Amino acid sequence: MFAQLVAMLVMAVACALLFGPFSGLAAFWGGAICLLAHAWAGYQMWLHPRLRIPRHQAGSAIRAEMGKVAITLLLFWLSFSEWPLLREQLAAGTLLTGFFVTQVAGWIWLVRATGAAAPPGSGNNTLDG
Repeated sequence: MFAQLVAMLVMAVACALLFGPFSGLAAFWGGAICLLAHAWAGYQMWLHPRLRIPRHQAGSAIRAEMGKVAITLLLFWLSFSEWPLLREQLAAGTLLTGFFVTQVAGWIWLVRATGAAAPPGSGNNTLDG
């Protein structure tokens, strides 16, 4: 989540400098939506007290993913319905860009941290020789 937090802040500052303060705020809120949804999922997957019981682990994973999607959709819906300025093209674009940049930063960190890239010699790496 630290990588996502950094990506969210960098994206918000970049959008504020390039397009103005409201676009920076919209990008920040888009990243915050992503971060809040992932915080819920992380709690459900790793910190929930019932995870000590093995039979509850699968349900926790399902609850985490469903909650992440529900939180994301609910916050997008609330943002666009209650904040009319976000319906403008530039603001909506920076909000969605902030969300997706934060999402991708989490994926990149996950791949790097777990070594989930293709193993050497698998044919997917052009540096294999």
